[in-house]
Amino acid sequence: MVGIQGIGGVPEPKPDRPENARGQSAPAAESGSGSQDDVIISNQAHAAARLAETINVAQSQPDIRVDRVEQAKEAIERGDYKNPEIVAQVAARIDKHL
Repeated sequence: MVGIQGIGGVPEPKPDRPENARGQSAPAAESGSGSQDDVIISNQAHAAARLAETINVAQSQPDIRVDRVEQAKEAIERGDYKNPEIVAQVAARIDKHL
């Protein structure tokens, strides 16, 4: 069998494992200890994640419809929302989003 003996005077690299080690698994650093790595996320990171999620949700919502806001303001000024039936409808609609 022909093999490379080295190029330009640089010897061929030697394998990291002995040749008879094929098929053997590498020994564990702490055999039998069963230790696991843990990740701890700070309260600030949790708060930042919640804030980022809230911002994404807010940005994905359509822009404010000024005409609908004006209609609602007028209805409030007229006293339309003092009717118990309308109050129940508004409460039901708000409840869907909570």
